[in-house]
Amino acid sequence: MGRYSTVDKDFDALQAPPIVAGQYVMKSTILLVDDEDANLEILNGLLKDEYALLSAKNGPKALSLAKQQPDLILLDIMMPGMDGYEVCRRLKANEQTKDIPIIFIASKREMTEELDGLQLGAADYIAKPLTPMEVKARVKAYIALRAIDKPDDTVSGCPTCRSLVTQLDAMVHSADALMKEGTLTPEQKKGLSAIRNQGFHSLSMVQLSLHIAAIEQGKFVLKSSNVDLLSLLRNIRSHYETILRNKKISLKIQLQNQSDAEQNSFLVRGDKLLTYALLANLLERALEASPPEQNITVSMEESGKNAIVRVCDMGCVAADIRERFFDKDVKVAYQAKLVTEIQSGRIRMRTDEVKGTEIVFSMPRGEGDKQSN
Repeated sequence: MGRYSTVDKDFDALQAPPIVAGQYVMKSTILLVDDEDANLEILNGLLKDEYALLSAKNGPKALSLAKQQPDLILLDIMMPGMDGYEVCRRLKANEQTKDIPIIFIASKREMTEELDGLQLGAADYIAKPLTPMEVKARVKAYIALRAIDKPDDTVSGCPTCRSLVTQLDAMVHSADALMKEGTLTPEQKKGLSAIRNQGFHSLSMVQLSLHIAAIEQGKFVLKSSNVDLLSLLRNIRSHYETILRNKKISLKIQLQNQSDAEQNSFLVRGDKLLTYALLANLLERALEASPPEQNITVSMEESGKNAIVRVCDMGCVAADIRERFFDKDVKVAYQAKLVTEIQSGRIRMRTDEVKGTEIVFSMPRGEGDKQSN
C-alpha cells in the first residue's frame, strides 16, 4: 500500500488512547475477511493496537467466526467460492449475526455495484486502495454506533460510550484541523470531509444514547447555543448520500421566503449534537418509509419566537402504530419527542395513504451570529 501520507501521520498523532474502564483495557472485536494475505496484513497492521482481531480467508470460515459476535466485520467482496455478497446475505439471514455491522472492502469498479451490498444490509463501503486514515476513522465510527446497542452498557455507567465520545470528538476536531491545511488536494479534502461527517454523525448518536435516560429522569441539563439547521441538514444529506442515490430519492430543503436555502442559514436555540441526532433520525425514518423515486422535503419557517420544521415523505405510517407513534416502543419517534421537548419544543405527526407522512416539530429561534457547524 505504500507509506503513509503526511495527513495520515498527523491524524494518527491526534487519535485518542484505547478505551479504558477501571484498570482493564476493553477492546472491541473486528472480523477481517479477505482471501489475500497482503490485504489482511495491511488491515491487521492498522487495527491491531486498538482492537481484538479475528481473520478469515474464505466465506465459510467467516460465517463460523461470526458466531463469536464481533462488533464489526470488514468484508472483501471478490473472493473465490463464496463471495462477500453471499457471506453478507447469510449473516443477515441468521438471527445470531444479523445485527453485526458490515463494511465492504471494494475496488472502485466494485463500488459501482454498491446497491447490491446495501440492499443486503451492509452498513458502508471502504474503497481500495485502502487509506489508513479512512479505515481507522470509519471503523471507529461504526464501533461507536455498535456500542450504543450493547446490552451491558447502561447509560448511567457506560465507560465504553463515554470513552467513545472523547475519541470521536477528538477525531472530528482532528479532521477540522487538517481541513484547514493548504497542502491538501481536492480529493483529500473530499475524503477528509466524509470522515469528519461520519465521525460527527456517530458522536451525535452516542451522545443521544447517553442523554436519553437523563432526560427521562429529569436530570439532563440543557446547554443551549445557536445552531444552524441548514448546515446540519447539509451534513446529514452527505451522510445519507448513497441511500438517496440508490433509492433515487431527492431531498429538498426549503426555507420560508428564500428561494436558495442552500446558501443561507436558519438558526435555532438548542444543543447542537442532540439537534443533529433529532434531524438525522427523522430523515432516516423518512428514507426507510419513502417509496423509491419520490421526494423527501424538509421545510423551515419562523413563527413568532419559534422555528417550525416539517419533514415530509410519501410513505405512510402503519395503522397499528399511529396512535402510539411517540410511545417508547417506537424508538426513533419516542427519542425525537424527548429531544424536542427538552429543548422547549413540541412535535406531532400526521399520515395519510395518499399524501404521505409529515412530522412537524418546533424549537426556539436562534438570535445573533450563527454558531460554526
